[in-house]
Amino acid sequence: MRTEPSELPRLQNVRVLAALNSIELFGHERGNIEVFKALRDVGAEVAVGVNAVDDGGAVGEELRDFGFYTFPLILGNQWSWQWLKRDPFFIWWKKAKQVWLSSWAFEKQIKEFQPTHIHLGNSLVYSYLSLALMRCKIPLVYRMGDAPPTDSPFNLRIWKLAIKRTSRIVANSNYIRELIINQRVKANKVNLIYNLAPTSRSKIIDTKQQNSEPNCRIVYVGQLAEAKGVMDLIEAFAQIHAAKLPVVLDLVGGSIYDQSFRNAVKERIAELGLPAQIRLHGQVPNPEFFFRGNCLHVAPSRWEEPMANVVLEAKREGIPSIIYPSGGLPEVVRHQMDGYICREKSIPSLIEALKWMLESPKRLAQMGVAAREDFEIRFNRERFLRQWAEVYRSV
Repeated sequence: MRTEPSELPRLQNVRVLAALNSIELFGHERGNIEVFKALRDVGAEVAVGVNAVDDGGAVGEELRDFGFYTFPLILGNQWSWQWLKRDPFFIWWKKAKQVWLSSWAFEKQIKEFQPTHIHLGNSLVYSYLSLALMRCKIPLVYRMGDAPPTDSPFNLRIWKLAIKRTSRIVANSNYIRELIINQRVKANKVNLIYNLAPTSRSKIIDTKQQNSEPNCRIVYVGQLAEAKGVMDLIEAFAQIHAAKLPVVLDLVGGSIYDQSFRNAVKERIAELGLPAQIRLHGQVPNPEFFFRGNCLHVAPSRWEEPMANVVLEAKREGIPSIIYPSGGLPEVVRHQMDGYICREKSIPSLIEALKWMLESPKRLAQMGVAAREDFEIRFNRERFLRQWAEVYRSV
């Protein structure tokens, strides 16, 4: 029996002070914003610190569009031991200044907002707010959407300091939860809450393509990056197109940092002679349109993806997904029921999956229905609100 909203736990007198460091809206930012919306929907008050650059950029704009109060923080970039060795005086002075200014601004908000809880999304933000967090004993909830930084002893040390200060950790996949526990963190300190498919207040951009083409569309939504398997998808699509299957490929997403890779993608598409069949749409504030109609979603992440909002967005719209066996992705796709989990991270396995999914339009439609049903059962909004309310009530 579905839980009605009136039966959800209420967070009366709960005031959450949070912080996000990026100015671009990617999965991490969208995931945390959905948490803030959920907490507010069950009665909490939420204020969010954003990067002082461009008033928080797209992240700050999205938060304010949803009615959240935001305030600026002087948040710096990633810590790197190599940078510190290259120019130790300048870097240490610059970083120390950013830590002091960010902590001072956050401490000011603590005094004014009087939070009952603090919410952070990564250890980088913790590092810049560390002075303020050491000076208070307010419970800290850490939503972890990324693996512990084990490839960097320097950043791993920062992460462990953040974990020590944290009252409760929330992992967005069992894959991430196990990695946290492997770092000798007590299992009862770590909750598992799968993401909620993000919603946006931005208008859907109707490109008029949906009504003008009868073919099935293969859709990729996310960052344009090598680690996301974009080149694998392009090469696999070229083979599918050569087999005379009537499909087109929409690549949706972009960043201010991806120009070099984007150029390489354009060059490869031109070499394959497929500029009309492979379409680059850049950053789209609301990608919901691309999950409509007769389409198939693909998320071929080569790196160990902690979780992908786009798979849940596709499920919400009744669209099955093809994924690589990457990180936490297999936890949200049921193989050959509402999607397809490739046997390995390779172009041949992706071609195999695409052919199997596309050879039967009837089966593809049935898998879309199954995807929507699974979303309603395992990843619905009431589940998300209840789980987050229980986390904050328990701390």
